[in-house]
Amino acid sequence: MKKYHLLFLVIILIALTVQGWSADKIALALKARGDTSLKRSGADKYMPGVKPGTTLFNEDQIKTGKDGYAVLVFLDDKSQIKIRENSDMTISGTRTDEAISKQIAMNFGTLKAEVSPQRKGEFVIATPTSVASVKGTVFWAIVDAVLGDIFYGMEGSIQVTNNESGTVVTVGANQTGTSTPDGGCNVQQSNPNQTPTDLDDEQQDDQGQSGATNSLRIELKNEQGEDKSIIIEY
Repeated sequence: MKKYHLLFLVIILIALTVQGWSADKIALALKARGDTSLKRSGADKYMPGVKPGTTLFNEDQIKTGKDGYAVLVFLDDKSQIKIRENSDMTISGTRTDEAISKQIAMNFGTLKAEVSPQRKGEFVIATPTSVASVKGTVFWAIVDAVLGDIFYGMEGSIQVTNNESGTVVTVGANQTGTSTPDGGCNVQQSNPNQTPTDLDDEQQDDQGQSGATNSLRIELKNEQGEDKSIIIEY
């Protein structure tokens, strides 16, 4: 995880040195593989193949297929979301002077959120069944429009509100919260055997053993439509 913290700092330094380029972006794709696609806000079609370094703007939509995987990092802090296969969500962010108020409109699928402590901004995951409010924590969310939502708490806590009944529960570390379309909402101790696997951590371990080098290509565009690319090796 340390190398991603270092990489995030490098990205921020680059952003500060290219003022005027993509000033309204809210996040970047840190990693992507398999079947992934991106639909820009207001666009009619998905563009196949999300690439590391892809700039993400308010209301961009990410979709992954049966072997898709993507990691997104928000630019105001180190908050990340790791999107698993067969997922569909819209990334939104409202900028203030000091933070980005973040919302993930998750239609279906699985993600892991690693959320830095939120000061003036906020981090919300909205699903067809629930709204999860996060101040700073690590958790998994599994969303199914028919069966409902499952939240696995890893660190910190999240507040889950059921859209149908208005029931509010707090899901802490090592707890599992469920929220169903009929209004049900409850919390219980987690079963470790049911918690999703973090594929990204597994790959980091493999890379550490092999000493592999990765590269991140960042595509920037200014108000005049001019393109600029920056490549970082890490």
